[in-house]
Amino acid sequence: MSSSPAGEWASRLASRSQTARIAIVGGGLAGLNAAYQLQKVGLPATLYEAKARVGGRIQSRPGLVMPGLVNDLGAAFINSDHYDVLSLVQELGLELFDRRCLTETSPLPEMAFFFAGRRIDPAELAFTLAPLATQVAHDQQRLAENFDRYAPRLDALSVADYLDLHGQKMRQGYGRSLIEASIRTEYGVEADQASALQLLYNLPQVRGQRVDPLAADELFTVKGGSGLIPQRLAAHLGDGVQTGWRLQAVTQVGEGFQLRFTQGSVAADYVILALPFPALRRIDLQVPLPDGLRQFIQEGGPGRNEKLFAGFSQRPWLGANGFTGAAWSDMGYSGLWEDTQRQPEYPQGVLTFFLGGNEVPAADGGIQTQGQGFVDQLGIYLPDLGASVTHRYARTAWGQDPDFGGSYTNFRPGQYTRFRDFLYAEATPPGQGRGAQVGNLLFAGEQFSEAYYGYMNGAAQTGRLAAAALTQRLLAT
Repeated sequence: MSSSPAGEWASRLASRSQTARIAIVGGGLAGLNAAYQLQKVGLPATLYEAKARVGGRIQSRPGLVMPGLVNDLGAAFINSDHYDVLSLVQELGLELFDRRCLTETSPLPEMAFFFAGRRIDPAELAFTLAPLATQVAHDQQRLAENFDRYAPRLDALSVADYLDLHGQKMRQGYGRSLIEASIRTEYGVEADQASALQLLYNLPQVRGQRVDPLAADELFTVKGGSGLIPQRLAAHLGDGVQTGWRLQAVTQVGEGFQLRFTQGSVAADYVILALPFPALRRIDLQVPLPDGLRQFIQEGGPGRNEKLFAGFSQRPWLGANGFTGAAWSDMGYSGLWEDTQRQPEYPQGVLTFFLGGNEVPAADGGIQTQGQGFVDQLGIYLPDLGASVTHRYARTAWGQDPDFGGSYTNFRPGQYTRFRDFLYAEATPPGQGRGAQVGNLLFAGEQFSEAYYGYMNGAAQTGRLAAAALTQRLLAT
């Protein structure tokens, strides 16, 4: 009696697992999840990370500015449709904090808008943005109906071009300021450096008297910090994770590869490069890549975002004139939220001032001076803020690290449609169709996700899809 297809698959996989040499470079979420998914099907891989820690742009720090409170230095929020990250959280035994326990139960507004020297009433803002939101929704529908026809036209425009084209649909100047702020927070650039497609994907919505500047719901954070995700993954992988290994070159040898690290050389049959573009550009890739993929690596890049954390002995933003979710502003930082909502047992709190685009270099200087300036500005609208500030501040410096070079992916005008063929899409069968794969060399990272670039989920998703494609390729040999 012949064995079942599943049995044959398992048998072949077990046989190949004894001989296949799999190397993954990059200990961020993409690389870690690729190794984790391979481990689950019985394929051992060795993951090499240049730094002394794993996690990449996902890092949490307890006691950064206030004792006992945890702050996410990098990625923090999880959307309700981020299925890869949600699955990992469950599998790794982590807990989520649902932000709706505050935003849907408090009498305070979820969002606050500080523009043009005043606090804008949400109903007024909704009236201002309604015509533009209708236009954005219309163009989104056109994309859904005929992407190949409309996407190149819209991709050729910057967000600034699009807003100029439809300027008459914004009834007040602060409406444009809010849209520009959302581009800074989501893509880390000014509006003239972002493809108009990204505004449509952002999909600012007006529903009655409510304005949602972003399509993302950002419902969840991880209790204990998002940095627990890569830490737990690394623990599962054990000795399969090697830190302090910096890749210098990849040379193709037949169908395999020679990887040259600062510590020595490693031979591999299959390689997944799970690195941000700035790190990839520093590696000598002696591999026959398609011209488009090589251009994507050379020209693609992250935007600029940094966080400034301010500590408080109380949480006055949850009192009179406050808000429960986030605030938007034109006061030198585009976004603002409480980073310690998941720890309600503490009376103290930490606010995150989120900078993007030109706000980042404009805010260079002393952390204390910058932090106090932001607190003083916000204190105009929240009078009790000054009495609670502890004058403890901290600021990130992602853009100064050559391995990261910034925050997360932005597509400049014309880039999205030009490089889309190298983005992983969920509908693509494993090992076939679109994706960043060249023979036995695969790429992963949030910048290679069609639907979730810029998010932890993009990293996790591409790691999973790269692992699946590698598995299919291995079984086919």
